[in-house]
Amino acid sequence: MIEDCNLDGGNAGYLPTDKATLKAKDLENVYVIGDNTDLPTSKAGSVAHFASEILCENLLREIEGLEPRAVFDGHSNCFIESGFEKGILIDFNYDVEPLPGRFPLPGVGPFALLQETRMNHWGKLMFKWIYWNILLKGEEMPLEPQMSMFGKWAD
Repeated sequence: MIEDCNLDGGNAGYLPTDKATLKAKDLENVYVIGDNTDLPTSKAGSVAHFASEILCENLLREIEGLEPRAVFDGHSNCFIESGFEKGILIDFNYDVEPLPGRFPLPGVGPFALLQETRMNHWGKLMFKWIYWNILLKGEEMPLEPQMSMFGKWAD
């Protein structure tokens, strides 16, 4: 908890954070990630995952005496179970609301964005395995932290 560290998290308990660099506002040498930030995005695990890549890069840059790069776009994606072995996949960031399309390969998928499908349900189950067997071990995922517009289209 922010308060346990004698930091001022305001009324909501979130630490004011630069949404692009992930550096704490008004604090030297402090970066913030996940549920402790006041970022205008969801508190989903995917946000923390994508933010962690930017945070690590910026922390290393600061150690080397360089300025942090302002590149985090608030990227989040999430499988949502809708029942009866179907699910929905959403992908969005600070500026782009969830859009229909295909993920991760444009036109191919295999996952449909904003559509209730059995494949999205299976995607959620596959992601559970990826989480426990790849992400928690610190292995790399072939997804960039910034949201891509490839495969998405406006209604």
